[in-house]
Amino acid sequence: MAESHAMRRQTMLRSKTLTGVGAQRKVCRYGTKCYRSNPKHFEEEAHPADPEYLICCRDQKVEPEIVSVRKLFEWCDVHCSGKVTRTECEPNWPKVQALGDGIRDLDDALWEELDDDGNGHLNFSEFAEFTTKHHVKLPLGLDDLLQVNNVASLRCGVYECSCRDFKPRRRRCKYAVENKCFRDKNPEHSAEYSHPGDPDWETSSTLVDMNMCHCGHKRKLHSSDATGAAAVSYPEYWSMAREQVLDQSELVKFMETPRDVERFQHLVDATYSDVTTRDRCRNNNRCWMVPRNFQILRVERNENSKLWRKYSIRKAELQHCLTDGEEPYPKFTDVRTTMEWQKLAGTDVLDANINEWYLFHGTRNAAALNICRNDFKMRLAGSSTGTLYGRGAYFAESITKADEYCKDENGACTVLFCRVLGGRARYTDEREPDPVKLTADCVEGDFDCIIGDRVKVSKTYREFVVFDTENVYPEYIITFKRGELFKSASHP
Repeated sequence: MAESHAMRRQTMLRSKTLTGVGAQRKVCRYGTKCYRSNPKHFEEEAHPADPEYLICCRDQKVEPEIVSVRKLFEWCDVHCSGKVTRTECEPNWPKVQALGDGIRDLDDALWEELDDDGNGHLNFSEFAEFTTKHHVKLPLGLDDLLQVNNVASLRCGVYECSCRDFKPRRRRCKYAVENKCFRDKNPEHSAEYSHPGDPDWETSSTLVDMNMCHCGHKRKLHSSDATGAAAVSYPEYWSMAREQVLDQSELVKFMETPRDVERFQHLVDATYSDVTTRDRCRNNNRCWMVPRNFQILRVERNENSKLWRKYSIRKAELQHCLTDGEEPYPKFTDVRTTMEWQKLAGTDVLDANINEWYLFHGTRNAAALNICRNDFKMRLAGSSTGTLYGRGAYFAESITKADEYCKDENGACTVLFCRVLGGRARYTDEREPDPVKLTADCVEGDFDCIIGDRVKVSKTYREFVVFDTENVYPEYIITFKRGELFKSASHP
């Protein structure tokens, strides 16, 4: 049996807990207050910013010092799976409550708020959004994920430390000890050397250490001062100013110039197929016939800051896994919607290494608006489309397949055009797949999505299924009109 991602990560972290002679590193009793820079000390003892620190604390039954929201989540994530159950959260909830504002006990209602998409598990993206909302007094600790490198914007993660920007520790002026320094009023001298009475006199040293802050805590204990809202980048083409983006969600009508309509019309035409399936018959009054074409009527862009943050954090996590010793994801670069969309000018480059795609999701107009405002809800998944591959959100690379789930409303139909993070995809070409097992493979196992290959099985379409809503950003609402129905060659 193949080793799971969680097992591989635990094995990797445990290997880091060992010293050169094979003994487990001790938890440094000084924690964030440790000023030692001796390499031998770091080899023998674990510190709060070390990746393996929490494992050492668990094994040695030491209460950890938590220096970021990410570390707080990892403390709850006992099995290193990246997904936390309510049972795993409950013992650590008092620690979360102590660090935030107005966080109540973990009852059924609060768990439903935490598990935003209703799939029964909490991931870091959901946790980060919750801690941002409740003002947990820790930096997010996302610098390695979101590539924050500006030390001037790094705040100290040590609880109750007032340091809000990393500055390398000054050296003690050797003449100041005996009050023989006559340059203490010189700005250039004072910028480099500390003197008695200075706030950092007690924490400064006679040695230069660019990795030690003037507050007395190490560089790696500092993280970006940005909150969850400000920690991610937003698309430059959004119409809202950045100040508005941080607090608001808004559905913005897309500029309907002839070129814009033509661009989306090209996308729809390029992904058209005349193949019909049982789903078309089931969802369209038992009619098997296929529209000859689809005509774009209107396109609206969804600018939802909360959903974009959750998606961006999840994307960064998947990217980080590849740089943290995880095996590369098998790539699926032949997704028709993605290939066609990337041919068009002005589109963002997607990350093929983590199987980031653009896909369609057919639905009703009211449902599309609700999804753009409030996200997909996995507890409702399959209520209208069935659950061939499990109770997830279903996506298509062909407009014709997506149209099978659309509702004609006064001559107009609605489809969402979404960014989707496929991550590690579970491919299946089984004629009768096991939906329970496939769901467990994603919700509890290593995989991030299902690719159901009905092209190979029945010469129809591939379907893409995700179980975490953070893996999806509903970016555009496309309103279109169906062309004349006809009996295609695939009609049974």
